Amino acid sequence: MNSTNVILKYVLYFFPIFIIIGNAAINSSIIIVSLLYFFNCFLEKKILFLETKEFKFFLYLYLYLLLNSLLSEDIKSSLIRIVPYFKFFIFILVYRNFIETKKIDLKKLGLIWFLIIIGLSIDIIYQSIFSHNLLNYTSPSEVRNSGLFMDELVAGGFLLAFVFIIYNLTIKNNNNLKLILFFTFFIIVIFLTGERSNFLKYIFILIGVYYFISKINFLNKILSLFTLISVIILLMNSFGDFKNRYFSSISFSSSKNLNYINSYLTSEYGSHTISAFYMFKDNLFFGVGNKNFRRECSKYSDKVIQFQKKIDSNKNRNYASGCSNHPHQIYNELLSEHGLIGSFIIFFLFYQLIFKNYCKKRRSKLNLVCLLYLLTYFIPILPSGSFFSTLTSTFFWINYLFYIVTIKNR
Repeated sequence: MNSTNVILKYVLYFFPIFIIIGNAAINSSIIIVSLLYFFNCFLEKKILFLETKEFKFFLYLYLYLLLNSLLSEDIKSSLIRIVPYFKFFIFILVYRNFIETKKIDLKKLGLIWFLIIIGLSIDIIYQSIFSHNLLNYTSPSEVRNSGLFMDELVAGGFLLAFVFIIYNLTIKNNNNLKLILFFTFFIIVIFLTGERSNFLKYIFILIGVYYFISKINFLNKILSLFTLISVIILLMNSFGDFKNRYFSSISFSSSKNLNYINSYLTSEYGSHTISAFYMFKDNLFFGVGNKNFRRECSKYSDKVIQFQKKIDSNKNRNYASGCSNHPHQIYNELLSEHGLIGSFIIFFLFYQLIFKNYCKKRRSKLNLVCLLYLLTYFIPILPSGSFFSTLTSTFFWINYLFYIVTIKNR
């Protein structure tokens, strides 16, 4: 194996560690992959993977994102994010070829990734018991555990992105006990991170795994569902602070007299939705531009607060202004920053990349669980990270990689 392949292999083996270290490590590792790709293109005197369907749609998506940046309110901040974004597409193309040509040991990859997430999980459990992790670091939130991510409250999202991939890479047979123990352990750990949205997404994927992918018989499926419900109830009753955090999401507002829609709209997340709506209304076709929500939201703060006051009789509370680094929900983000035309283009390209040819080849269980993960990005209402940010994009595209990869004769 030449030196280029050795570097690529170990970048993928230890990629979860780069994610834990932070965005600089993620970007550096993906840039290394991109540079090696361009180096190989130079050596072979051709654009590698040009003939693949994905290359064409990645190029279309990238060109649209560049156009959106040029039409944005703040061109510089938008271009800073988008210009290097093509590195994610190169990452997918390189490693799809790398895996399908068997230049990497997938069993070894799964084992290394498994050890990494187990280490993170132990650290999160320890932190939930002793209020600090194994490195003596205290989480910045009293009801959320960050573990090795320190100041970043993203451990639940990290586990969600990797757990189902790792199970399919490491456990070959359909052992019911292994399946139940594996997924029960991680439902506990993700619960302890305090990340409500990722906890609900985990349950969504888990139900899909049990009922549409696994070959567990009907009786065991019922038993598994009963076990899942029992574990959730036990978790809720065992951790008082976490119980309040998870159940508080049912009633978003401090006012008990509001219906669910109005209580959501008077919450912090609801304020982002209102702000995104005003932004979308004023920039109907192409939005304010990628990464520009943070810049434009201050223009709508007064309107957001006035709207909340009209639907809430509790005049003594402080209302969120709707301003943030991003609107915390993918539909809010796309409509406010990309408008109707931009959102249509993005959804059309995602449809081509994910769904159009779904039934044209036999899908493995790994492909299917990654599809379930990708679908969680498009669940309405649930909060999410900024889609085109480094971390959120990393989680999405690593699952997209294993969704499209074809693994034969494992």
